[in-house]
Amino acid sequence: MRSQQGEKAKPKHRKGLWSPEEDNKLRNHILNHGHGCWSSVSIKAGLQRNGKSCRLRWINYLRPGLKKGMFSKQEEETILTLHSMLGNKLHNI
Repeated sequence: MRSQQGEKAKPKHRKGLWSPEEDNKLRNHILNHGHGCWSSVSIKAGLQRNGKSCRLRWINYLRPGLKKGMFSKQEEETILTLHSMLGNKLHNI
């Protein structure tokens, strides 16, 4: 059993919606330094979030070049053509 004095306290991580300030901190840090280890990104960027939360925010919302919205007509045709050729599962990749 650990004594209360020698026990390390876990850092308190924020949960819930991201503020615009947090988005800017994460975006600026990754664009300037890259991501590397996501757990350290959280600390180095000055965020009180866990690494997984930072990774998901970057990949799903903040990443440059992230395309949201409808597929173009050409993209839709490509998907349908490949699906008719390959089906739902890709084998031997």
